[in-house]
Amino acid sequence: MYTKIIIDGIVDGLNGKNGLIRQHFHSAKKTKDKFRLLIMSQTKNRHVGRVVVEYVGYKVRLMDWDNFSASFKHIGDALVSAGVIEDDNPKIIINFLPRQVKVSKLKDQRVEIIIQDV
Repeated sequence: MYTKIIIDGIVDGLNGKNGLIRQHFHSAKKTKDKFRLLIMSQTKNRHVGRVVVEYVGYKVRLMDWDNFSASFKHIGDALVSAGVIEDDNPKIIINFLPRQVKVSKLKDQRVEIIIQDV
């Protein structure tokens, strides 16, 4: 099975005003709920078992890899709570492939999450 989810705009990484390091747990819950609803509006797919996740950020300004990879945290939790994947641990997501693509316009910024069964 193949699932592609698109989140328009940018997703916060570790640093910055709304970064994960500084985020209060109430804000984190709201963010996860927002992502869960967005995910549920785009797919009804349910991946049972092991998957490969490709996490692609289209950004005007590229992030450091640790920040970009960490920006998947709330999205991964939302994928689990939406029932799209069973869990976000390494036994289920056997390969996590972060990638960034530079774009020239703010309106083109987005994140794509591509999930494929193994």
